[in-house]
Amino acid sequence: MRYFLLSASLLLLITNYALSQKKASQFLIKANIAHFTDSLVYLNYGTLGASATDTAVVKNGSFTFKGHVDEPVPAMIFSKTFKVRIDLFIENMPVTVVGDADSFYNTKVTGKGAVQEFELFNQRLMDNRKSTIALFEKAYKLKQSGDSITAKQIQAQADSQYNWEFKARLQYVTDHPASYIAARELLAYTSTNTLAKSISLFNTLDASIKGSNVGKEIAARIDLLSKVEEGRPAQDFTQHTPEGKPVQLSSYKGRYVLVEFWASWCGPCRAENPNLLKQYQLYNKKGFDILSVSLDSNKELWLKAVEKDALPWTHVSDLKGWSNAVAVLYGIRAVPASFLIDPAGTIVATGLRGETLNKKLETIFSK
Repeated sequence: MRYFLLSASLLLLITNYALSQKKASQFLIKANIAHFTDSLVYLNYGTLGASATDTAVVKNGSFTFKGHVDEPVPAMIFSKTFKVRIDLFIENMPVTVVGDADSFYNTKVTGKGAVQEFELFNQRLMDNRKSTIALFEKAYKLKQSGDSITAKQIQAQADSQYNWEFKARLQYVTDHPASYIAARELLAYTSTNTLAKSISLFNTLDASIKGSNVGKEIAARIDLLSKVEEGRPAQDFTQHTPEGKPVQLSSYKGRYVLVEFWASWCGPCRAENPNLLKQYQLYNKKGFDILSVSLDSNKELWLKAVEKDALPWTHVSDLKGWSNAVAVLYGIRAVPASFLIDPAGTIVATGLRGETLNKKLETIFSK
């Protein structure tokens, strides 16, 4: 009997310990947002490849989220109406959120570790943005009033502050090699145009970060982008036209081809289309083609944009949006994006548009 009681007591102790450990390995977000009338609110957290979305019921502006993450990750609390949108970092610890739906930029998020680190870093960025916006508005008003000289000076100051954020984010990576926040900044920074710098920064990261999920994600992205950088053979692909005809990139060998990633909903893409059309008309008969890969998911909107912008070259898509197979193959995370491929099938330039595209084509075809 004594043995049974001892075993039962030991089992209870182990169970309580396991429960306490489980509780300790969870994040717990308690929030109160004044003037928030929506009945539901959502929490999205994790990475692009493995994100989760939880739902909570709102009662008198209060709601709670709890769960588990393997490491500190970015998160966003939002409502369908977007009356509330709060960016934060979470890890397995308590987090408190206090704010006002009428002014959610002033929301206060408190916690420890990565939670606090992100808030301090993000506050610096937000303060700079507010100041920059105020300067832009001041410059605009001065210009409207006729004081163009002072407006130009204020505009220069605003431009300087605007560019500061980019430098600050990059400097944060350099200064915090063991930070998950810094690692996320590096992941966002890594692109075809920043590959060499990204590799250099990745090599300075702490071993614990390199071995983390975000570290592995950065390494995978660097590996992917290394395959589509200038000087590398373009990766072949096949995708279909609106009529269902398969088009293979390698069929363009012998000519220069600009692989242009775009979408009907992308304003900068649509703004660039007149210039693409002009360059196509100038150089098509000299050996230049364009192959547009659309990240649309709606075929009707895609075709309407092609027709409205009067784009005569070949268009392909699998209508899977950001999951477009060619976009994934080429590491596309923003549009417009482009790759200029020479007659031998080698990538000779990336990210060309506007005057940079015009000059590149002029150099090629004036020889």
